[in-house]
Amino acid sequence: MFAPPISCLCVTFGRPQWILEEAVFSFLNQDYPGPKELLLLNDFDQQTIVFDHPEVRVVNVPVRFGSLGEKRNAAVAMCRHDLIAVWDDDDIYLPHRLRYSISRYDPARRFFKPTQAFMLNDGVLRGPRSLLFHAGSLWHRSLFDEAGGYPHMGSGEDAHLEARFQQVIGSEIGCRLIQPCDIYYIYRWAGTQSYHLSSFGRDTPGRSGNDCVMEYVEQQIAAGAIRAGEIVLHPRWSADYSSMVRDYLATLGG
Repeated sequence: MFAPPISCLCVTFGRPQWILEEAVFSFLNQDYPGPKELLLLNDFDQQTIVFDHPEVRVVNVPVRFGSLGEKRNAAVAMCRHDLIAVWDDDDIYLPHRLRYSISRYDPARRFFKPTQAFMLNDGVLRGPRSLLFHAGSLWHRSLFDEAGGYPHMGSGEDAHLEARFQQVIGSEIGCRLIQPCDIYYIYRWAGTQSYHLSSFGRDTPGRSGNDCVMEYVEQQIAAGAIRAGEIVLHPRWSADYSSMVRDYLATLGG
């Protein structure tokens, strides 16, 4: 099969260790036969993330980026490969994510993303549900450059970038035709003991999403919910999400 090299872009800030370990394990568990890398960019100066693996590059920077958009742009610049898969640090990707994305990727459009995912709330699987789900996208660096990259903003930077993608491509970009058994993205909301930037709302004058996240993370450190210092990752899943999805599909007749 066509299996070009892919960079998976993961930006992180003050997550509970187990959450980040699940995201990294989702990458290591991919059945994709081609070259791949996970670029993990951390700009929380109270934590140094450590993980040694030939396919994973951890970059710890001592100064926080001004916005999530700027941070994502920096991560794209660090990626070694031109095909880039967005990889959120608090969600789950099933093993066929990269393989399936490449099988549906159109080099002429330079973009692929299903608009459907499963939802996981407090350990209960639901869906499929249709939303933006930018974190399930795969695109080429040339499209990203032509679109001008992520805007320098917090929550909503993903929607703005995809709107720019759509302008460049000239037609709707999200793929609605995907079978439930092919869905590879599990979007988590409740139950992570962490934050969602979108829950803090859009940036306002004098107060950004960055500020809200920092306040939350500092409270979590003070409460002992997350640790500061060196964080050595031991990637694993806390549940067998592949089996969870198979069992759930059986209840849907899928």
